[in-house]
Amino acid sequence: MSGIKFKINNKVEIIMDEQVYSCDVQDMKEGYLAISIPIKDTQYLPLRKGDRIEVLYYEGNSLYKFNSVVAVRKKANIPLIWITVPENYKKVQRRKFVRVSVLLNVKCAVIDKDFSLNKANISQLNFSEGTVVDLSGGGVRLKTKLKIGNNNMLLIALPLDKGGILIKGNVVRAEEDDIKNKICGINFIELQPAEQEKIIQYVFTIMREQMKKGLKED
Repeated sequence: MSGIKFKINNKVEIIMDEQVYSCDVQDMKEGYLAISIPIKDTQYLPLRKGDRIEVLYYEGNSLYKFNSVVAVRKKANIPLIWITVPENYKKVQRRKFVRVSVLLNVKCAVIDKDFSLNKANISQLNFSEGTVVDLSGGGVRLKTKLKIGNNNMLLIALPLDKGGILIKGNVVRAEEDDIKNKICGINFIELQPAEQEKIIQYVFTIMREQMKKGLKED
């Protein structure tokens, strides 16, 4: 089998006709991988022998992508689809602080260093418009008209696919562009693990879309 360490129940995604379908590993043998029937929302992907597919495989902090072919479709207690595992694949690190380029409109406000989300009256804050130009599980690069500098504290209302979150951030670098926008490097602080994972998943979704485009161009 290839250098990928496949494991039972690990997540797999199948890309076909620009749609992403989720499934998982059910079995494996030399040169082949058995997956469950891929599904997107409530729609199953009707794969047949000989179909060519694009595959994303999640393993720990890494993501692997490769092209494959449906070899066999078996009916059992759990229907299985056997796909080929090629020798050639690409590996993408899924580290917490991998950054991805975005253009994401956000609201942000300057806050005091002792600001507490638990005790705050958010409605009393003076929010301004901003644009996140890159994002990771550890911070953002933000463009804003706010007059801020190094070590200022911000509260950022960050919209994500499954609901937004409010995040405290510390400005670690602030520069000014040609039209007087502030371009700030911001590290998240006091971020709960569940919130961080939510951001990482959002970042990874963007990465996946970018990789999907890359696979189509290969």
